Formats: sequence, C-alpha cells, structure tokens
Amino acid sequence: MLSWWMVAKRKFRRARVRLLRGTGAPAEIAGGMALGLFVALLPILGLQLPLALAVAELVRRLTRFQLSRVAAAAGVWINNPVTAAPVYGLCYLIGRPIAHRLLPTPPGQQVATEAGALDLSALSLSGPDALEAGLGLVIGGVLLGAPTAWLGYRITYGMVSRHQAHRQERRARRARGLKLAPEA
Repeated sequence: MLSWWMVAKRKFRRARVRLLRGTGAPAEIAGGMALGLFVALLPILGLQLPLALAVAELVRRLTRFQLSRVAAAAGVWINNPVTAAPVYGLCYLIGRPIAHRLLPTPPGQQVATEAGALDLSALSLSGPDALEAGLGLVIGGVLLGAPTAWLGYRITYGMVSRHQAHRQERRARRARGLKLAPEA
C-alpha cells in the first residue's frame, strides 16, 4: 500500500509534467503561475481559485498578453487547507506591525509594553483588533505575494523554456532520422 507521501509525490510530478507540457509560450505559463502564487497568499481561502481564473481571463481579454489558466490554478494550490495555517501565520506576522502603525489606537487602549511581543488578543476578532488582524493578513499577503510571484515567474519560465527547447531538439533529431539514445 502506498503511503500518503508517495501519493503526494506522484500527484506533484503529474502536475509538474502537465504544466511543462502545456501549450503556450514560457512567458504565458510563467505569468499564470506568478498570478496564482500571488493570489494564493491573499487571505481569501476558498475564493482564490475563482479569483485567479477570473483575473487571468480578464488579462486575456483586456490585453494582448495571455496568461495560462492551468498554471494560475496550479499556483493557487500552493496554499491549501493543510498549508494555510503556516502561510497565513507568516503573513500575519509580517503585516501586523504595518497594520498597527496604519490604524489609530483607540482611546483607553494601552500600547504594548514590549515592542516585539506578539499580542494574541488581536486574534479575539472583535472591534479594532479584528480590523488590525484582517489588515495585517492582507498587507502581509501582498508583501509576501509580490516576491513569491516574481520568484515563481523566474523559476517557471526557466523550467518551461528548457523543457520546450529540449522537446524541440528531440523532434529535430527524429526528423533527421537520428536515434535519441546511443546503443550500448
């Protein structure tokens, strides 16, 4: 019987192969992946996939640049119910200090005694604390999403470019009648 790890590795490999074999230029596929990764870090779990597909379609219709919807969907799935807690926790830790500085302190509320202390009362989700927590998640998601999308674009572009060049080289060899692998 296969372990969950083997099943996950097999599914990841199939998704990678499908992404690499997709039709389209490397920039289209990499752009879709970047869009999906950016949207994956926004705190809208459950709405990420429809949003990524809608934005990809909107970009297709409004500009000449095509984004791969398959790659956008694959990028969104980097954040799923299993990985959501660590991803959103990191977004919150990064965005909370900025959100705290942007929002005015309500009268009667004391400022934290230690600058680096994590105030878990913001997780009570009531009043201004809820606004600070939500704004911190959004700001952290955008701040983490931009470099993640850029890095995802660069990595995907390189992978797809190499794969397509290798595939074209194999087709050229076949057309010339050469064998792919030397005989032993």
